[in-house]
Amino acid sequence: MEKGTSISIVTAFFNIGRGEIGDNYPDYLKRTTETYFEYFFNLAKLDNEMIIFTSKEYKEKVLEIRKGKPTKVVVLDFYKKFRKQIKLVKSIQESQKFKSGINKDMIKNIEYWSPEYTVVTNLKIFFVNYAIRKNLVNSKIVSWIDFGYVRNEETLGNIKKWEYPFETDKVHFFTLRKKFSLEKIEDVYDVIFNNKVFIIGGAAVSGKENWKNFYKLLRKEQNELLKSDIIDDDQGIYMMCLFKYKKFIKLHYLGKDRWFFLFRKYDVTSKIGIIERLRDIIK
Repeated sequence: MEKGTSISIVTAFFNIGRGEIGDNYPDYLKRTTETYFEYFFNLAKLDNEMIIFTSKEYKEKVLEIRKGKPTKVVVLDFYKKFRKQIKLVKSIQESQKFKSGINKDMIKNIEYWSPEYTVVTNLKIFFVNYAIRKNLVNSKIVSWIDFGYVRNEETLGNIKKWEYPFETDKVHFFTLRKKFSLEKIEDVYDVIFNNKVFIIGGAAVSGKENWKNFYKLLRKEQNELLKSDIIDDDQGIYMMCLFKYKKFIKLHYLGKDRWFFLFRKYDVTSKIGIIERLRDIIK
């Protein structure tokens, strides 16, 4: 493994209306555009190269926040480019077949009723692959990090530039549970329909070349789920890939309910990160 390996960060922001969610849904689902940019302001402090997908009206704001740091902005019309996908997901979410499988205590969660949210979370690896195909990425290691992942400066763990020697031939996902079982396909469906959380969707890492191969596998599984009239956010498809292609994936434990410990635990300057690397060497 190479020490001090720099990581390119791919992320995206599109206004999908989370700030206008009605009162029939839990307050924690509501998130305004201003809130997202407050969070992004923290992520943007990193000196890492960033490739950011967004709509035309936010391009200059993103560049202003980044203040000359290595940044490429890709402008897309989300509703136009992905209109077919949004329509398809909407039809599944509104179908009785899909609704009947969802745990009734979980049905108000946004991935079960918002096609825009579900589509954009399923596009994360598409955006990573797009950035790589268009030669927008200069680092050997490429990550997806959610635009709103860094809620405060503490989440960054006092780092200026994120570096960690992730193996480039694996896709690295981050978990909140040390142990869980995926022995049969029904275990994946259990995760999807009961909104059980194992893998966080906010971050994923792999080598530049390896992302291309993994994207093909992920697309295959997305299409299989759609054919079965099943749809979920990022975790659902990641769990499906873990079930089908376990040897291509490496899981990293963040800690119980420690959603935002990525940079504090997996960075070359982190004491915890040093311990994690020693454990990998011993293995």
